[in-house]
This record gives sequence, C-alpha cells and structure tokens, in this order.
Amino acid sequence: MIKKTLLLLVCLSYLLICFAQEDEKRTVVITNLDTSCYHFTELLAIDFDVSQNSGCEFLITQLLNRTAFFSEDTLPALFSEDTLSYPFLEDTLVFLWTVFNDNRTIHFEFTEENPDIFLYEPGIYHIEFIISNMYGCSDTLTKYNMITIDKMPQINFAYTPENALFAEYFGEVVFTNLTDPELLSDSSVVWYWDMGDNVINLKDRSPVHLFSTWGDYHTTFHLRTKNGCKVALTKTVTIEDELFFPNILKLNSQTYPSIFAITNLNTHIPKDDPDDFRTNHLFVYNEKGEKVYEQKNYDSYIKDRNTVEGNHSLKVVDLQKGAYYYSFFYKGKNKRVHYNGEFWVD
Repeated sequence: MIKKTLLLLVCLSYLLICFAQEDEKRTVVITNLDTSCYHFTELLAIDFDVSQNSGCEFLITQLLNRTAFFSEDTLPALFSEDTLSYPFLEDTLVFLWTVFNDNRTIHFEFTEENPDIFLYEPGIYHIEFIISNMYGCSDTLTKYNMITIDKMPQINFAYTPENALFAEYFGEVVFTNLTDPELLSDSSVVWYWDMGDNVINLKDRSPVHLFSTWGDYHTTFHLRTKNGCKVALTKTVTIEDELFFPNILKLNSQTYPSIFAITNLNTHIPKDDPDDFRTNHLFVYNEKGEKVYEQKNYDSYIKDRNTVEGNHSLKVVDLQKGAYYYSFFYKGKNKRVHYNGEFWVD
C-alpha cells in the first residue's frame, strides 16, 4: 500500500512538472509576441507623402506610402528561437488611410497602399496612416495640413455692343469685367485677356478694344490663382459689315474678279442655330429672265481684299458674255437683307 502511494505521488509530481513546463513555454511565446509589437514602430519606419499638396476644386492627387521596413535577414536579434516567425513581413501588412478636415469629419478612407484621391471641396485636409499586420501589431502616423484646396474662382464679363455693324462702331467694343475686384487686385493672382484677334491684353481690367475688320471673335478672359486654379471664360463678339457685289466678271484680269465673290460675306453658319443666322440663298438670271444658277449658303467671298473661293462659286467660265441679274437673300446677326442687282460678264 505504501509503495502504491509513493508511485502515485511520483506520477503526480511528474505531471505537474510537465504542465509547468508547457505553461512556461506558452508564456515565452506570448511575451515575445508582445515584445515584437513593442518594437513594431522601431522596425517599421512609417512615412507618407502626397503627389500634389495644393490645388483647386476637383483636384486628383495620390497618397504615397514611403514606409521603409526591415527584411527578415537584417532583423535585429530581439527574439529567441522559440518565438513566432518575424510577424510583419511586407505581404502581411494592412493599410488604412483616413483623410479628414479640421472638424474631424472623415472625407475618405482607403485600404490601398498608394490610393488616388479626388478632392472636390475647398478646405485644408489632414491625413492619418495606419499600418498593421495579422498579429495585431500596428503603427500610426498623422500629418496635418497636408493638402490645401482652393475654391475655384468665379469670373464673368460683359461687352457692348454684342453684335454690331462695322460701319456703326468702327470695330470698337467695350468690355466690362464683372469679376470680384478683390480677386483681381490680389498680387498673387494672374489674369489677362485674349481678344481673339491675336492681341493679348495684360493690363486693362475692362479694356476698350478696336477690331480691325468684321468677323466672329472669340474673346477669352483667363485667371489663375497662386495655387494653380485656372479658369477661363470665352464669349463671341460678332461684327458684321455691309455686303458688296461685283458688277463685272472677267477672265484673266488684274482689275476684275473671275468669280462671283461677295465682299464682307461671313460664311460661318453656327451649328444647331435655331435662328439660322448666316444662311443665304443666291439666284442668277440671264437677260432673258432664265435662271442660270441657284445656290443655298453660297460661300465665295472677299475679306480685306483677299478672295476666298468656297465650295460653291460661280465662275466666269461657266457663263457666256452678257448681262446677268442676281437676287441674294441673307440672314445676318444684325439684320435680314435682300439684295438685287446686275453684273456683266466680259
């Protein structure tokens, strides 16, 4: 009986030692895992940047992960052999980006390593970057005032007259800048006018401009803020002139034209114009009253003494010598006209 009791005590003592050893081993693992998380911030040099830190509404920029990490081969000897393997290899890292404003309102959250971000609201943005792994280790870096977004400036202008005959105003157009005067007075803001006739005006807020001849001039006001917000506004100034028709057509002449070209005829017909501005209709009759030519939207013209032969042109070689009579309907921007006259082919 005594021997059985002693044997039982020996076995119990052995089991206690085994359990104690097992508990001790587990304690070592847990302790080393805590130690690895403790050194996570030292071994993982977390850092980030942005591809563009300023701009205006609707800015697209990229959050750039600049974090440097140690490879397993160069890992300092912080752990014993019975610890878990290196717990934050590159392929185990998890990323979380948070973009917020001064009110801590979260605008975006991303889990990509280098996400693109689309900022459409003006303001100052801060960024928080968290890197973690599957073992629960994490490191956080927050940078404030990382991105500044300006409000897109509002510009506008008016001009008089909007449509005019050259003979009435001699090409003079008065522009009135309706943009905020404080914005125009800001020394960091750059603005200028492109008048549409190869003239750039850098000094006049509200210029008075002389256009040298008739035409459609696409006048543009440009403005750029210090953070690179660019805006431009274009309006079309239309100047027309009285039409003149040839009275003699002659082949191989230095004095008379060889095609029926209408002086000051603007042949640009705006697309999808409900009013059909610039449309025309030409009829030509011989001495007998017979119609010898008809064309809608005739487009051969003379501007500044230069003859432009369009897709439609009545040439002297197409006509016999003699007198001809024309009727021309034209719907201009300023007025609708009906011309009747005659010309001679020699």
